[in-house]
Amino acid sequence: MSNNQQNDTKCLDHPNEDIILICSTCSNTPVCIYCITDTHNGHNFKNLNDINLRNQIQQDFKNQTIPNLIKCLENNKKILDESKNHFKNIQDKHTKNFDKTLNIFKELKYIIDAKENDIKRLLINKLDENKEVNNIITTTIENNINNINNAIKYNNDINNNNDINNNNDVNNNDVYNNNGFIKLLKHNHQCNNLLSNINKNNIPEYKDTQLIQENNFDPIKDLTNSYLEVFDDISLVKKDLKILFSYNSIFIIYEEWRDISHLEIKNLAIGPIECFLKTIPATVIKLLLLDGFNQPLNFIPPTVKKLSLQNIKYQLTPDSIPATVIKLLLLDGFNQPLNFIPPTVQWLYLENIRYQLTPDSIPATVTRLSLLEGFNQPLNFIPPTVQSLYLENIKYQLTPDSIPATVTDLYLKGGFNQPLSFIPPTVQKLYLQNIKYQLKPGSIPNHLTNLQFYNGFSQRFTKDDQFLESIKYRKRKNVSIDDTTPINTLDYQIAQDLDTPKTLYKNCD
Repeated sequence: MSNNQQNDTKCLDHPNEDIILICSTCSNTPVCIYCITDTHNGHNFKNLNDINLRNQIQQDFKNQTIPNLIKCLENNKKILDESKNHFKNIQDKHTKNFDKTLNIFKELKYIIDAKENDIKRLLINKLDENKEVNNIITTTIENNINNINNAIKYNNDINNNNDINNNNDVNNNDVYNNNGFIKLLKHNHQCNNLLSNINKNNIPEYKDTQLIQENNFDPIKDLTNSYLEVFDDISLVKKDLKILFSYNSIFIIYEEWRDISHLEIKNLAIGPIECFLKTIPATVIKLLLLDGFNQPLNFIPPTVKKLSLQNIKYQLTPDSIPATVIKLLLLDGFNQPLNFIPPTVQWLYLENIRYQLTPDSIPATVTRLSLLEGFNQPLNFIPPTVQSLYLENIKYQLTPDSIPATVTDLYLKGGFNQPLSFIPPTVQKLYLQNIKYQLKPGSIPNHLTNLQFYNGFSQRFTKDDQFLESIKYRKRKNVSIDDTTPINTLDYQIAQDLDTPKTLYKNCD
């Protein structure tokens, strides 16, 4: 309402009508003739000239209304100041987040562009090398074909001449004069060289390129998607989710005060919490329970396939682990009996756990066993069901009787740094990752049926390395080696009936 309307005698709801009465039913509201017959019809009214009412209203206005108005004014000013500060904070965060977003994605683009250029350059170089190989093969084969055709044509010409000259003087035959014999000698020499080169297989090898696996980029995509998000109450922010790295996986750390139910998290880590945990996102497939975790495990969704346990406080029982878990990692400090492991667990990983293992510690359902960095116990606990054994840089010093006879597949992974003399004759397949131990002549046992180098194996060998001569390899796809060729991701199949002990072949399965 306007100031004029406040100071005149006209009705607040009907500006053309005079105020004539006071409605006592509606807290002394001034009314006009239309108010009386409309919204205030049937109410109680008092006269404007009522001296007692005048005094009462004046006192109430002075002692109650005005002080309340002053408080309201102060409160409004406070609200306005807070609003201004809040909006300024929003503007500041917007500016910072906008700049941060530009910088983050600028850096990501730089990294991605650089990596893209590196990969493109490698692919182009690889193609150029194969083009050169192709040109050499094409030129060599075309020259061979030309020489072969010339030799065949020459032989046909000789035969034709022999037929013509059969009844004539044999000395007239082209072969028996010097020029003809020299031509024959040259053809014979070229053809013998050609056949010798073919037998020696001097044609260069193509350097095959493995197809890029798109699923290798999934962890990067997942981390990018889960690290940035837009919330309703503030602008684009980093979610400030803490992360940790464990065995080539990035885990988001759960915090009690934060709601993560709407996030598509695949790897989740949970530490000690006060409130009972009811559920976690159904997208979680890897779960890590950190030191001190003290809650029952019945919150684990069926999507979790890999469970990692540090030194948790909650005492585990045979029904603690869901049947959907097939891979179980017991990490540094874990100190509980292993009788809680369900029969669904097929792959067991053991770090340097504190619990002392005995021959009956591991359930007979486990078929794959990984002993991780720092493991320092004798291996006499391994059950006969374990056929595949994976060893990282364990501390326990292995001897020829350390590995049970039931193990047929042995994987020595990155960092392994012990001589291979402990390998028993029952091991048939040996897989070597980027081990630290430098292989020497005689390091590789002769009884193996399969030997594979993979995932970064970078030790260098030459054709003259003695340990290669003790093994014969079945041909998969030829790969030539020179004096400095690293063996990397190569598969070897031993065949005692082949005589190619020094030729390396690349796995093309």
